[in-house]
Amino acid sequence: MEVVIIGGGIGGLTTALTLHQLGIPCTVYEAARELRPSGTGINLQPYCVRELFHLGLERQLRETGIPARGLAYYTRLGQHVLTERLGSEAGFDWPQFHMHRGTFHMMLAEEVVRRLGSDALKLGHRCVGVENHGGRVVARLTDRKTGQDAGPVSADVLVAADGVNSTVRAQFYPDEKPPYWNRIIMWRGVTEDIRMLDGHTMVVTGSYRQKFVAYQIRKPPAERMAGEDDLMLNWICELVAPEDMEFRTEDWNRSGSADDFAEEFRDWVFPWIDVPDVISRTMGIWEYPQVDRDPLPQWTFGNIALLGDAAHPLTPIGSNGASLAVVDARVLGRELAAAPAEPRTALKAYEAERRPAMEKVLGGNRAGGPEHFMPLVEERAPDGFDDIRDVLSEEEMNIAAGYRVTTGLTTDLVNGCRSLIPPEHFVVQPDSA
Repeated sequence: MEVVIIGGGIGGLTTALTLHQLGIPCTVYEAARELRPSGTGINLQPYCVRELFHLGLERQLRETGIPARGLAYYTRLGQHVLTERLGSEAGFDWPQFHMHRGTFHMMLAEEVVRRLGSDALKLGHRCVGVENHGGRVVARLTDRKTGQDAGPVSADVLVAADGVNSTVRAQFYPDEKPPYWNRIIMWRGVTEDIRMLDGHTMVVTGSYRQKFVAYQIRKPPAERMAGEDDLMLNWICELVAPEDMEFRTEDWNRSGSADDFAEEFRDWVFPWIDVPDVISRTMGIWEYPQVDRDPLPQWTFGNIALLGDAAHPLTPIGSNGASLAVVDARVLGRELAAAPAEPRTALKAYEAERRPAMEKVLGGNRAGGPEHFMPLVEERAPDGFDDIRDVLSEEEMNIAAGYRVTTGLTTDLVNGCRSLIPPEHFVVQPDSA
């Protein structure tokens, strides 16, 4: 069996490493002409870290990630609501890591090249069309620089991991409406020389109308200087957009300006963080609308399958996006290894497991994710409170537990599965990868 992967992001690269571990040849085609450690922070959840450890990446993750210990919720007035334990502190057998997205992305890319060879990751190749043909898949590619034909390539299976604006998805759903925007804008950045709380706690302050989220990450290895503190604060400011504002597709993930939001956070100076100071000293600002897409009725088309954001772009709430793409990759690999002579059957099994699960997560994220109790606090105690138990019942304070079940992030669910792929199926063992 041969597999072509369209997209060299987190989902596509994890798929490549998984297939290599299972002895299935594959090649990744990525449109970007160069991969750089760009982006801000991400969370890798315990169920994702479990799988990455099985891929032999434990050492790299421990060296470049920061183990998460807690998630603290505060009101817009700076009052503490509650703190949830995270990762190993919450009883998971694997940690949760706060990481620089670019560091993680480059780690995966370097491992693909090291393990599979430099020819396994082809940059500057844009997919412009796919088709099933005679029991195989043919992908048409163009050179990103010249626009000239660079294909076709043929394989037994094609995995489309080409993101929220997936070309492959658009081919099968040409009339799909634009991504759904909940009218919230996020401004993201990283600021050096700031340590918040114990350095291992994520903070969510405010609610959906106005919110500040922050946690520590490490600088990408290439940017570190000897003897220099390598910690940075990854942060997000969120506001509801004016009714007359609209976004075009080309506006997503664009450079932002503090002039558009900083004034709304001018009074957010708290004992554990000075938000105006964080914003004023940032290394850069990126602006994103909070978007997702409605669930699809089908992810697989003959020998072609969608994966990651190409299959289920989610509202960025709950810190699960990258982790869920890793799970997609592992389940897809497991099913292909179980039915190598029947790839269509394998892809259908992958879809049957992942698509219903992701529909539930999408619904949970649109409802506010794990933090949808915070608006209750603002509504009931707009001027603050003396005791949070006078504002929220015990049941309401545990309201995030239901979301954790939806995303599979409970100790019983995570610890009860030692690996999505039985280790005896590994052709390449983690310690020899």
